[in-house]
Amino acid sequence: MARRDRILRFTVVVLRVLLVLNIAFAIAFLLGALASFPFHAPLAARIAAKYPAVDVVRVVGGIRALLLLGVVASVPAHIIFSRLIAIIGTVLSGETFASPNARRVRAIGWALLAIQLLDVPLLLIVPSFDGLGVRVDGSSISIGGWLSVLVAFILARVFAEGAALREDLEGTV
Repeated sequence: MARRDRILRFTVVVLRVLLVLNIAFAIAFLLGALASFPFHAPLAARIAAKYPAVDVVRVVGGIRALLLLGVVASVPAHIIFSRLIAIIGTVLSGETFASPNARRVRAIGWALLAIQLLDVPLLLIVPSFDGLGVRVDGSSISIGGWLSVLVAFILARVFAEGAALREDLEGTV
């Protein structure tokens, strides 16, 4: 049990670091998108110098859209990290099957769904980079990602049932 607790505590540390990094990157992406407006001319000139055959306005628009998509993606990521930290906290205190955990896992499921749905705008943004002569990895629909959404919602139901059983048991004792 102590080894498992150490692993869970380490996981909480990792999740907290990821939470902070997520916020830092969201701020950096937002600042980058905002800075691209006053610095449009130097950015456009640099792109045009390196890739003379591309539509610079479209590329700059694509860069801005990707940065803003990163900001949007940080919201579900924040939900996932923070809810996992809270769930681990209840596990460490011996309250695994509690109603709040069912809600947390459901929130994680919705956040995972949001991340999967972000593939749609990504598919629309990636063509802005055509002609750059660099490989731009676009979105790919992931069966694993969609299965993770399904698993999260199933686990939320399992947690809700476990919490209800636990509450019934405590009521009869």
